[in-house]
Amino acid sequence: MAAAIIVGRFEDQLDKKVLLAFFLPAVVYMADAVGTQTETVLIRGLSVGVALRDVVLRELVTGLVVGALMASAFFPFALLAWGDGRVAVAVGLSLAASCSIATLVAMIFPWLFWRFGADPAFGSGPLATVVQDLLSITVYLLIATEIVG
Repeated sequence: MAAAIIVGRFEDQLDKKVLLAFFLPAVVYMADAVGTQTETVLIRGLSVGVALRDVVLRELVTGLVVGALMASAFFPFALLAWGDGRVAVAVGLSLAASCSIATLVAMIFPWLFWRFGADPAFGSGPLATVVQDLLSITVYLLIATEIVG
């Protein structure tokens, strides 16, 4: 429901440039994939006694690198396939930003569960996924609105 409300706020922009709607699932999915991997690594690290600081730094770098790689790979593909440089830039930047944000969100929920004495594997995945989805949608549509109009 929240995602529908967010997308509805950008209805005018999506009406003006329907092509933007095509890439929304890809941005959300990539952020979820990066977030899921981060959660898995963090929860495993917590369970075997790896220093949280070590996991956090590596995962933040991984999120940034994966986001940058996805943006770099997507940009020329979208430019060639659809011929719209502004949309290609908007989606590329959104992929980079969403993957980076998903990494942060994916670390917050397991850490909070662990910090309060609960099993970090219990419930942190669904909560993090919902928050990542909503943030990815918002980030994508804000970036697209700013770049594409």
